[in-house]
Amino acid sequence: MMDFHRTMVNFLRQEIGVKALINADNWKTADTTRLNDAERYAYSPGDVMAVNRYYGGLHSGQYSGWAIVAGDRFTDPSVLLQPDQLPTNLKQVSGYPMVITESSWVPPLSYQSEGPFLVSLFQSLTGVDGFYWFQLNQPQWRSPDSANGYLPSLGKWIADTPELLGNFPAAALIYRQGYLKTGTPVVEEHRSLEALWQRQTPLISEESSFDPNRDHQIPKAQPGTPTIVHPLAFLVGPVQVTYDGDVSQNKAIDFSAHLNFQQQTITSITTEITWDYGQGICLLNSPKAQGASGFLQTRGAIKLKDLTITAGNAYATVMVAAMDDQPLAQSKRILVQVGTTARPTDWQQKPAQWTDGQGAPHQGYEVVSYGKPPWQVANTDVLLQLSHSAIRRAQALDMNGMAQADIPIQRQGGEIKLRLPPNTMYAILTTD
Repeated sequence: MMDFHRTMVNFLRQEIGVKALINADNWKTADTTRLNDAERYAYSPGDVMAVNRYYGGLHSGQYSGWAIVAGDRFTDPSVLLQPDQLPTNLKQVSGYPMVITESSWVPPLSYQSEGPFLVSLFQSLTGVDGFYWFQLNQPQWRSPDSANGYLPSLGKWIADTPELLGNFPAAALIYRQGYLKTGTPVVEEHRSLEALWQRQTPLISEESSFDPNRDHQIPKAQPGTPTIVHPLAFLVGPVQVTYDGDVSQNKAIDFSAHLNFQQQTITSITTEITWDYGQGICLLNSPKAQGASGFLQTRGAIKLKDLTITAGNAYATVMVAAMDDQPLAQSKRILVQVGTTARPTDWQQKPAQWTDGQGAPHQGYEVVSYGKPPWQVANTDVLLQLSHSAIRRAQALDMNGMAQADIPIQRQGGEIKLRLPPNTMYAILTTD
């Protein structure tokens, strides 16, 4: 593989003059723990390391590779309850940019608003360089309609929807403005080529990547050979590997202050991200952006540095970010964004149990009706308290970012309090 990739890179560079960055491959191996480093080493003649990695549950049906129809069966897990499955949990090769060339929170998942939130946070923390959402093939919102134009169905591979594309603005603002710190490496592993050829267990290994269109309903793999460093370390900070054989340079931080397995919590090395995977809640707490995603109603009032979120929604994602690169408590213009859940009009599902082709039992749901346009978005039920005495106006925006109406503000001491109207996904707070 190494020789092939070296030959191809030489052909592209020297013979036909390609100027673009070259990615050798983005595939996966038969055994992630024992073979993944050898796979990535073979990509090193290129300029960029890459992987396809989706998040989703099981989806079984005649057209499940590309469409959702009545009678399909599916599971509906939130990644907030299984953090080891987050697509950005990647061992990055030192000296190479790392990109995820295909990903999404794959329908018929209902817990999707967490996706842009988590990708923004953990790309910022770990330095993963690119994340390509699959797919955004229309220059506008995608209605819930046929997968191919004529089959009675719902399109599966869509990301320009209320809870994916709709949650981009605040997530993109936070990531692109650098509102979160990039962590220092929490694991720096050095591996010899001989260790790769002998398939020795590394210090830490990624989970096997999930691709619902290519895994063909393979049940989740059983745990492989345990590594010295727990895989939840990927959520604490950057994990890096170098293929030079100098194992004396191996380093890993003490994770005791960051991974609490008894309380089921993860704290990033920057302390700006806290993930409670027992309750399914992730908190963002940085000077310029704060928020929460998950099963928020169970937590009650969520108190962050400058913001308190009280959600009546069983599941929601709330992001509050400065639009002027200032700390929230001093910002003159602030974006508020709320994601909930969305289904097509007349969508119906019922509980279901089934056994797959390999005899494994599953419990989830059956699609009774895949519905029709337009999207039905669950109402916002969120109360916000912000430590900011200078905010004078709050405006609700529509889904296209156009101003709708003012939101009443209550003042108490140095705080403001506002209850977002039920149809609010975006709002702007200003000092004028």
